[in-house]
Amino acid sequence: MIAEKYQQFIVDVAKEIPKDRIITDPLKILAYGTDASFYRLLPQVVVQAHNEAEIVSVLESAVPLGLPVTFRAAGTSLSGQAITDSILVVASHKWRGYEILDEKGLRVRYQPGVIGSRANIVLKPYGRKIGPDPASINSAMIGGIAANNASGMCCGNSQNTYKTIAEIRIVLYDGTILDTADVASRKAFTDKHPEIIREIAQLRNDIVSDAVLYERIQRKFKIKNTTGYSINALVDYEDPIEIIKHLTVGSEGTLAFISNITYDTVVDEPFKSCALLIFNTIEDACNAVPYLSKSPVAAVELLDRESIHSVEHNPMAPDYFKTLPESACVLLVECQASTADERLEKQEGVRQAIVEVPTAFPFEFVAAEKDPKRYSFNWQARKGLLPSVGGLRKTGTTCLIEDVAVPVEKLAEACIGLKALFKKYDYKDAVLFGHALAGNLHLVFSQDFSDPKEVDRYAHLMDELGDLIAVKFGGSLKAEHGTGRNMAPFVLKEWGDAAYNTMLRIKQIFDPKNLINPGVIINANPHIHLENLKPLPASNPIVDKCMECGFCESSCVSEGLTLSPRQRIVVGREIERLKTTGENPYRLDLLQRESLYNVDETCATDGLCALACPVDIDTGKYVKDLRHASNTEKQEKTAEKLGDKMSAVTAGMRGVLNIVGGFQSILGDGIMGGIAGGLRKISGDKIPKWNPYMPKGGTKIKHAIVNAGQENKVVYFASCINRGMGKSKGYLKDDLKLVDMTEKLLTKAGFTIIYPEGINGLCCGMPFSSKGFKEEGEKVSNELASALMQATENGKYPVLYDMSSCFYTSHEHFSHHKELKIYDPIQFVLEFVMPKLKVTQPRENITVFPVCSTKKIGMVDSLVQLSKMCAKNVSLVGTNCCGFAGDRGFTFPELNAHGQRHLKEQIPAGCAEGYSTNRPCEIGMSEYSGISFKSIFYLVDEVTK
Repeated sequence: MIAEKYQQFIVDVAKEIPKDRIITDPLKILAYGTDASFYRLLPQVVVQAHNEAEIVSVLESAVPLGLPVTFRAAGTSLSGQAITDSILVVASHKWRGYEILDEKGLRVRYQPGVIGSRANIVLKPYGRKIGPDPASINSAMIGGIAANNASGMCCGNSQNTYKTIAEIRIVLYDGTILDTADVASRKAFTDKHPEIIREIAQLRNDIVSDAVLYERIQRKFKIKNTTGYSINALVDYEDPIEIIKHLTVGSEGTLAFISNITYDTVVDEPFKSCALLIFNTIEDACNAVPYLSKSPVAAVELLDRESIHSVEHNPMAPDYFKTLPESACVLLVECQASTADERLEKQEGVRQAIVEVPTAFPFEFVAAEKDPKRYSFNWQARKGLLPSVGGLRKTGTTCLIEDVAVPVEKLAEACIGLKALFKKYDYKDAVLFGHALAGNLHLVFSQDFSDPKEVDRYAHLMDELGDLIAVKFGGSLKAEHGTGRNMAPFVLKEWGDAAYNTMLRIKQIFDPKNLINPGVIINANPHIHLENLKPLPASNPIVDKCMECGFCESSCVSEGLTLSPRQRIVVGREIERLKTTGENPYRLDLLQRESLYNVDETCATDGLCALACPVDIDTGKYVKDLRHASNTEKQEKTAEKLGDKMSAVTAGMRGVLNIVGGFQSILGDGIMGGIAGGLRKISGDKIPKWNPYMPKGGTKIKHAIVNAGQENKVVYFASCINRGMGKSKGYLKDDLKLVDMTEKLLTKAGFTIIYPEGINGLCCGMPFSSKGFKEEGEKVSNELASALMQATENGKYPVLYDMSSCFYTSHEHFSHHKELKIYDPIQFVLEFVMPKLKVTQPRENITVFPVCSTKKIGMVDSLVQLSKMCAKNVSLVGTNCCGFAGDRGFTFPELNAHGQRHLKEQIPAGCAEGYSTNRPCEIGMSEYSGISFKSIFYLVDEVTK
């Protein structure tokens, strides 16, 4: 039951914000009550705010009631700064706006929901980027990057948000807005809050008059430091508005909400290379860092031997990783330049710099453009170390990361001290890595919080860590991950009374009622870092290694509609926990009922989350496993019958589609849509959704061989979807159905086409496995494999699939048939068809969409290459997954609508043609883009006439 004050808040805020964005149901509350840290608090209310006026409304409704408010963007923060047990405001989906403010891209304004990597994509044409480059840049959003003053690999201390901020727009606790870029706003703020201006000025004067404190602040911010507030603003600036601007950076949402932020961008050098420098000991590696700091390097990343252990089994990892001595240490060195020749000079400069501290083995630089996979692996191995190490931990334990910095000259001594600390408290799995040039080290280890003795062990470790880093080495207990709840009890230890009192005054100035993200940075509870610890019970072997980092969320089509992969795992873990403990059966029943739609039915199971996950967790496979567990015996028998009669199933599909298509032809789209929509509503959404691009029936294949007698032969597996579905609205009158079109194209290229025996009854198994019918999926997959083995004469001829998703399914399941050479449509056309044809009529403008399977097999670049052979201008749709998900576009069309909500704006003006490699996706893309999407085979045929 929600407390009376929160009920009043909901009533008040609902005057500005629609009720469907004011969330109180237990499943969503649980899902949003999780960030990447090892803490969990469950909000009373979650508000999805879409604009600044709604933020003001939240504050004006909550503050008079004395209700705390916490703001969140992506929730990838690691120190517990994005959780609350009060009101959580999520500002992400409708906060993706940006504006490049000059023709050279020197200055750009972002809203807080822009993902870091996206921020750089829009700057790429200008050869610029934002300064911060955290490892989480593909998921973290600008709001969090600025609020935590995140830095990263190449950023150092000179290109973080604090150093590269130009302007900021913020909302204070009482709804007051300050836009530092607007002279009128600055004046209005000064007139409304003269006490803030006055007290900021007084704070600066107090610090300037305290020589000891002044010097301490200057010294401590020479290295990375996000412990406490950015009080260096009181030293670096005199103007109160400038001080406020810079105090907001790194304030972790405890002073104000950031509506937008303007960055001065930095150069993104086009020529990059990296090298792995292997040293015999961590001391040798650390001793090399001062020399490297004087060389022309952009980054130096330290990885201890335990770090290398965590990634050495990656398929891209070099073989020597496994043979390195246990004392070894690696430095990943990056060079960046404006020309290839300049890069060579810098690489030589690095070699010369470390002559006095030689490496254990010779090393070579890998150029990003010459060997992109190897270059990418080196950096992905480093950026994904936290979750990778977390993936090796024992089930039920939590992966912790501490983030410290010391003066570079004390780096070797600090490493030795930290290793000794791990040994003293028996953290055998602890690893050490970080940004060596900045003296910034990350300590990663697993921790069991279910045992009070283990919690006590962690408490002792943290106490000694504070003494070692803050006292002995004069370093930072949080270098770049933010103070949060994790380090709040240690701010006083690190900074001392004078600086800490300054921070207390800052909080009081901006948040006099202590309602804006309270408990973060400033917290009087000395044990807050040991409270509200997140439970991580065993749930399912597929997802048990998840540490809830949130890297997956930006890849998920249902995120923002229902749940993200991380949130699905959170819900699944809580359900299993409640089953095990037996507590609160009502809550368990509620979560199980609500999870049917939120966890299962709206998951596209596309697997793109695994591409973003450093430990390769495919939440789609997890959901399929849940479906398998919930399938009844009757459903399994039905699936078995369907699998045995695929020829009849596709024939039935053709008949139904032809009937529906006939009505569409007679009635027209408008009347047909009204009738179909009404019938679906009456049926309780049991009848599939109709859309104008629903195809007519396809083609039954009646011959075994086409164009016999050619030297080149190909076995063509026409998918059951394309055998069942024919042409849609938007196809040209002379267009053939896809199976016939494929025959025409292959014949033109000089192939004899062989169909496997029983083609009309064959299936790759995807329609069954995606719904959790594992056994039937395997059975029909094996039947297909046997038919292909026979048709190819045991692998003598290549096999062409006409849908990427079907190819991917067989690619996953044919491990026992390595003789078969199966090809995705893109790869086959590139390798076998285009060399035999001549492009005579290239298209002017086309749009192409790489479906999920294309992304998972690494075929996006090949799709672009093929498209550019066929058209002068190629636009690539940036949507992750279209959300059609096989049949979900018909049965749960809201998933498709959500996935395509930004599609139309990605279609260039004047472009009327779209192409892809998956029939259901093309149906959904056509509906939401306004142009017809067809198989890439149609494009190739047209341009080679």
